Amino acid sequence: MNYQHNNNAARLNKRVTFYNPPGVIGEDGWPSTDWTPYKKLWAEVKTQKGYKVFNSDATQWQGKRIVGIRYRNDIHPAMQLEIAGVMYEIESLVNDDERNQWITIIAKEVT
Repeated sequence: MNYQHNNNAARLNKRVTFYNPPGVIGEDGWPSTDWTPYKKLWAEVKTQKGYKVFNSDATQWQGKRIVGIRYRNDIHPAMQLEIAGVMYEIESLVNDDERNQWITIIAKEVT
């Protein structure tokens, strides 16, 4: 998502909400019993294009999204995220080039 000479904040045009998992201590000091909203961020959301899926026989890409956000150290793989009303679990979370500028997330739809 973040290519060294192609950083463009204008591509962060979708709202994504991150959710903390059950058991995280809430503002009231007690552990939550369900997924609780944590942060709402601007993100770039991409899907795999048809030709890439068919060329690689990658049917495992169905229902997945690639999400790019600006670097944050408080986002972790145990979280879920919501894109346009659909919940996704984080499969992979990568700090691009270890530069602390951009995070690429591969998310799978929760069924």
